[in-house]
Amino acid sequence: MESTRPALKVALSIAGSDSGAAAGIQADLKTFSALGVHGCTAITAITAQNTRKVAGVFEVPADAVRAQIKAVMSDSPPDAIKVGMVYSTDIIEAVAGLLSKIKVPIVLDPILAAGTGYRLLQKGAMEPLVKRLIPLCTLVTPNRMEAEKLAGMKIRDDRDVISAARKIRALGANNVIIKGGHSGKDTVTDILLEKSGRITRMSNPRIRIKETHGSGCNFSAAATAFLARRLTIAEACAGANEYVQNAIKSAVAVGKGLPVTNPLAPMYRDAQRYAAIMELQAAVDRLVTLPGFARLIPETATNFAYALPDAASAQDVAAVRGRIVRAGDMAVPVSRVEFGASSHMADAVLACMKVKTATRSVINIRYNDRIIEACKRLFSVSSYDRSKEPAGIKRKEGSSVFWGTTLALAKNPAADVIYHKGAVGKEPMITIFGKNPADVLARVEKILKA
Repeated sequence: MESTRPALKVALSIAGSDSGAAAGIQADLKTFSALGVHGCTAITAITAQNTRKVAGVFEVPADAVRAQIKAVMSDSPPDAIKVGMVYSTDIIEAVAGLLSKIKVPIVLDPILAAGTGYRLLQKGAMEPLVKRLIPLCTLVTPNRMEAEKLAGMKIRDDRDVISAARKIRALGANNVIIKGGHSGKDTVTDILLEKSGRITRMSNPRIRIKETHGSGCNFSAAATAFLARRLTIAEACAGANEYVQNAIKSAVAVGKGLPVTNPLAPMYRDAQRYAAIMELQAAVDRLVTLPGFARLIPETATNFAYALPDAASAQDVAAVRGRIVRAGDMAVPVSRVEFGASSHMADAVLACMKVKTATRSVINIRYNDRIIEACKRLFSVSSYDRSKEPAGIKRKEGSSVFWGTTLALAKNPAADVIYHKGAVGKEPMITIFGKNPADVLARVEKILKA
């Protein structure tokens, strides 16, 4: 039976395999997946490499490369194609022979050497790369050093970048973008020269990080994915620029060498946010059924929060929209769990995470002497005096909780419970912290039993 599901756009990567999975085919597939495109592959070479070095390159026979491309073409005709490491004249001829008959966008990432300096294009293969592949390309994506080799000139400034792009276009490419990551400047600028002659600059502040492994592959793969989705050249390059900027910001240390760009950062982030909401919502649903919990709700109501592991603001902290209120003997959530729903509880947990990085969840309950005495028997407790809040903190809206939590943890960094006895116009309050919502929920249950 014929499928009624909508077809997914397909992108084909013709490139080398990176055993460290930071560049090449492996990076391309991650990027294609992150951008909603199905990735197919034709492997041109197998590299033995890691974050520190390339230990060896093993060329795939040209006939095998040709067979891989044909197999993909016959079943899943790609909507766009990326060509990365091609390594030898034989492979270039095989690839060019097939791509010359194809009418979809082709992106060439002219990989000449690894970031560690290891040659990834054999001597003598530069001329066929230029003469056979570049004229087939919709877009060529060299970095500064690659552009210098292709254009045969030194690049010192933006005017030289534009001159080099024109020289590469004259080799037959429709559009050229020269990436500015190796410029050494505080602002990184990618410069796109389109077929029409239009020049577009895409600038970002330089991320203060050691050179990363895989950013070039991620950029060309992202541009390919966007072209497969029918974006214009300018839109595809702008999207790739933003995508790689975020991948570099999220770079991870997976080995002893260069940090690795993280092309799946958006997917990881979405997964973390979904998991946090589900975990907190389950704890809230259980919390409001606890016998007697309504008696712990203060006049200003209760909220329950859970932060992402790298939370930096209230938008990274999930909580109950509208809080949990008391209705007779019942505790009732006003709405569902959302990110950014409570600035006060976000301030409390963000302050705590600066001291106890694994502590990511918090709830507030009402203060009275009996409750705090039970807390002191069960947990490590600290406090702060709200009446001594500095005038500058009082004037700054929303900074009181962060200040107080920080002060209490300075007195007792191990505290799981922090309280204050209020001030003029401010209700006394207890905050209970835990590693996750289940941890906080367990502590609330202990208080109720006590």
